[in-house]
Amino acid sequence: MSTPLLFERQLSASVDLCYRQSVPILRINHPSCAATISLFGAHLLSFAPTGEPSLVWMSRNAIYDAQTPLRGGVPICWPWFGQSGSPSHGFARRQMWQLAQIDEQPDGVTVQLQLSESEQSVALWPHRFDATVTFTLTQKADISLAVTNTDQHDWAMGGALHSYLTVADSEQASVDGVGNQYLDNFSAGEKKPAPGHVTFEAPVDRIYTGAHDTLSLTDPVGSRRITVTNQGATSAVIWNPGQAASVKMADMDDDGYQHFVCIEAALETPNTVVSPGQTYTLATTLCDEKALR
Repeated sequence: MSTPLLFERQLSASVDLCYRQSVPILRINHPSCAATISLFGAHLLSFAPTGEPSLVWMSRNAIYDAQTPLRGGVPICWPWFGQSGSPSHGFARRQMWQLAQIDEQPDGVTVQLQLSESEQSVALWPHRFDATVTFTLTQKADISLAVTNTDQHDWAMGGALHSYLTVADSEQASVDGVGNQYLDNFSAGEKKPAPGHVTFEAPVDRIYTGAHDTLSLTDPVGSRRITVTNQGATSAVIWNPGQAASVKMADMDDDGYQHFVCIEAALETPNTVVSPGQTYTLATTLCDEKALR
C-alpha cells in the first residue's frame, strides 16, 4: 500500500514539493484540477478535474524506491518501446528528471521537466539529447515529450506515453477509434482485423497501426467517457493484462486489471530518425467529457 505524501516545501501558489518514500513528487492543487507528478520518470501519477475522480489509475502496490519504474499513471517510455532495447520501455522512466519551470495561469498549471544524457544513459544508448516533458493541466491533461538531438549524427528513437486510464470495471469498458487492424502481441505480432473498437472480457495486448488520432474510452459502470488525443504517434497500443498476469506482478493489485485500460500514444518501432538540431514531439491529451460540460 502507498505511504502518505510528506510535505517538503511550497514551490508556487498551487504546487508543493512532497516525497513518497524515496521519490520526490509535485502535488498540484489548482481551482481547475488536482494532480501529482513524480520527478522520478517525469511520471504523471494522478490527474482529476475539480469535482471528478482521477482520470489515471495508479497501483496501490507501486514501488517508490526511485529505482523501480512506477506502475500506473502515465509512464514515459523512451527512447524505445517494449522489448526493442534493454531495459524494457527505455531508461527515461528510470531516471530522475529536473524541474525546469512552473507556470500558473487562471485556467491551470504548466510544469516542465527536463532530462539530458548522462554516463548511465550513454552506456545504454550512445547518443546526446535534450528531453522535455510538458504537463499542461487544466480541466484536461496535455502531456508532451519533446526530444532534441544535440549530437553530431542522426539517431533513431521509439517510445510511448503509456496512459493507465481509470475505469470502474474494465470487463464492461470499450475503446472506439482504434481502426480496422492490429498486431497481436499474444500471437507474436500477427496482423489481425478489427471492428473499430475493442473490449476487455479477456487480456488485450495490441498495437493498432491505423488508429484515429482521437480514441474514446467508454466506462458504463463508472458513467464516464474519457477521450485520448494523440499527436506524433504511429500507433495506439491498447493493453489490459487480465487477472492471471495481474496476480503475478508484484507491483500490481491482484484486482488491478479491473480498474484500468491502457491507451498509449506509441512509436512502437525505434526507427523514427531525428537529425542534429531537430526536435521530435510525441503528445497525448486526456479529457473527461463531463469536465468540459
